[in-house]
Amino acid sequence: MTAAPPRFAGVLEQPELRTELGRLACTEWGWGTLREIQLRALKWHRERCTFELVMETTQGHYSTIAKVFDDDRSQVLPTMDTIRRAGFGAEAEFAIPRPLAYFPAWRVLVEEKVPGSSARETILHGGASERAAAAARCGQWLARFHAVAPRLGKPAAMEREFTRFATWRNQIAGFGEPFAAKCESLFRRLQAAAPLLSTVDARAGHGSYIPEHVILSDRRTVTIDLDECDVADPSRDVAWFVVSVQRLALTQLGSLQALDDVVASFLRAYEDSSGPGAAAHMAFYRMLECLHRARRDLVKRVPPVAGWADVMLDEGLRLAPA
Repeated sequence: MTAAPPRFAGVLEQPELRTELGRLACTEWGWGTLREIQLRALKWHRERCTFELVMETTQGHYSTIAKVFDDDRSQVLPTMDTIRRAGFGAEAEFAIPRPLAYFPAWRVLVEEKVPGSSARETILHGGASERAAAAARCGQWLARFHAVAPRLGKPAAMEREFTRFATWRNQIAGFGEPFAAKCESLFRRLQAAAPLLSTVDARAGHGSYIPEHVILSDRRTVTIDLDECDVADPSRDVAWFVVSVQRLALTQLGSLQALDDVVASFLRAYEDSSGPGAAAHMAFYRMLECLHRARRDLVKRVPPVAGWADVMLDEGLRLAPA
């Protein structure tokens, strides 16, 4: 990945923002007088960048996560506060980070940095029992979230999304065969399999539930990146996690099936901890995410990785009802 765009770091270096951070550190967070701030870019996209922000104060060093956005995200902090109060706070087995502050003038969110390792690292590098345990904790967290988290944010409207999915299909088709025929077939099957609104029991949705967004912190399982919270079919979050594990298997281990044991552990834990039918539409959302990932492999990667895209389209077709 290329270096983070300097404009994001420049926001966090503004004297007025640092003055506000120092004020909160001393008066609200009980960390003492701010002496110095250290920044390290962790992950970035076109419209946002995530930093580790370490604050050195008179009482020690405090690590936080700072997210700089291109657009206003003032809803994220109250959303996180509400979710924490619903049973996902600091002492809970299944938790989210503590949000610390949002600065609308700079579009910056600051939250707790949760200690621990990501489920992604355990899934890729742990032994079989460690992988299974990590996957089970991810499934249990998601089931708990879908069961009790308040329904906040904008409802996802699948019926209005097919114009965007058609754009993905057309972009993939532009790479010629065998992609054109496969993506056309997959798109038609997605249209036929789309769940009716009347059959969807919408729940709180995470929006990007993947292994790297789950932190295993001793006995606590903490999920980060609540920026895309919405109200959606719970099957979507389940499918995202499953396909993300398959992608790790494909890109890191060379085979889409290399982590099938992890997928099975995750699904078993989710199903055991959730109500009947919570993932009733998972096949549709897995098909959709296969199309999405194939499009990213061809359109977003430089150079394109045609082999990965072909595997994802084949997987989507395998899942699709004839």
